[in-house]
Amino acid sequence: MKKIAIYGKPVENPLNASVRKMTASMERKGFEVIYYERFAKFLTARGFLPEGIPVFNRENVNLDGIAFLVSMGGDGTFLDTATLIGNSGVPVVGINAGRLGFISGTGVAETEAVCDAWLEGTVRFENRSLLQLHSERNHFAPQNFALNELTVLKKDSAAMVRIDVDINGEALNSYWADGLIVCTPTGSTAYSLSCGGPIVMPGSENFVITPIAPHNLNVRPVVVSNSAEITIRVSGRSDHFLLALDNRPDDFGPDEVLTVKRAPFDLRIIQPEGHSFLNTLRNKLAWGYDKRN
Repeated sequence: MKKIAIYGKPVENPLNASVRKMTASMERKGFEVIYYERFAKFLTARGFLPEGIPVFNRENVNLDGIAFLVSMGGDGTFLDTATLIGNSGVPVVGINAGRLGFISGTGVAETEAVCDAWLEGTVRFENRSLLQLHSERNHFAPQNFALNELTVLKKDSAAMVRIDVDINGEALNSYWADGLIVCTPTGSTAYSLSCGGPIVMPGSENFVITPIAPHNLNVRPVVVSNSAEITIRVSGRSDHFLLALDNRPDDFGPDEVLTVKRAPFDLRIIQPEGHSFLNTLRNKLAWGYDKRN
């Protein structure tokens, strides 16, 4: 029997009341449904799930036999699933209970259609590239990869920092700024976009390097091939800086060298019928909307 894994965070959101009905629908189609343990306990305590439902956790997760994973929440919850799945190839569909939902844009009612498409062999997948961080201190290892971005930032209210960036061993720039973002095409609609970076189509095989509040106004985001090796060094008046892979933070020092490459595997996203990256852009960013009509 094929399994469907459901991952969510133990927080209140309007989707919680739908999980029992969604689970029953999946089971009628012949799937075994297993829940992330902390999420299941949270839902059971509130009467949304019965006692004794099969569970998994990060320590003993077994992805064998998992047809796909359902991420219930916002984009942050979806990013967490990338570290859970790793290089297993298990596809993910994101059910949105957040605010904007660029990568978690599927409705609860659409999960039945996803199950049908899986059983019929007509489900549509979209591969999303990831970036991987290499460092002497092995930050975030073994989950040293990200779906959206790597970010380096000054850690306190001190003066701006200097960020030296090389591309394949050749100097790109020395940024005087509050920080720097290296993002994937998926991450181009996240933090990088809010800092003036371009939107990049999935499958474009690129990274975007976007400075955060640069002092020199002629400094602009740069699009580079994701086959490139990006080396980052940070210096400033502080002895500690902030490093983040997606929504996971860590500290690092001025003597460290950070290297960013494309991860050797992709994340497979399920796109239900009627969903696409361009459709998401139009809907989420209100492109083509004219309030005069």
